[in-house]
Amino acid sequence: MSSRRAVRLLLLLLALVLTFVAFGSPSFTWGNEGVRVQHPWAQAVAAFGAALALAGAAFGFARLAPRIALGLAAAVLVALSAHHLAWRLEALDAGVNERSLRGAVSLSWSEIVSVEPTVGAVTLRSRSGKRLVIGTRGFEPDERVRLERTIARRVREAANLQH
Repeated sequence: MSSRRAVRLLLLLLALVLTFVAFGSPSFTWGNEGVRVQHPWAQAVAAFGAALALAGAAFGFARLAPRIALGLAAAVLVALSAHHLAWRLEALDAGVNERSLRGAVSLSWSEIVSVEPTVGAVTLRSRSGKRLVIGTRGFEPDERVRLERTIARRVREAANLQH
């Protein structure tokens, strides 16, 4: 095996391992005031490192097709890294807030009229028509259930205070 091929193989292996780390579950910080959910910075760094490894491996190929494929995969991993750095969910005393690359959405508990859990998300709907879809595909099952129960309890408490 040539050294060039060995380096390319090592870079692809490194990218695979780092991609596995990048797709880990977000971290939950539970406190008396509620919960904060975000991806650990190490996941964002792993996604970016995997993108760099793929880009480096792409230069080892003479053909255009593998270079393009690895370049596209690297671009997806850079986007994942940016998403991990930007995304945060908070369900605190005042309400629920989600921040992402698309912007921020905030709903107070008293605004929420329905909580709709589905297989990969929890959708919150407000009186004004605002909708917040919380993607839960990467959550650990017990953390997802705990988050759903916390949100439902806060919405119920806010509705009881209005009556």
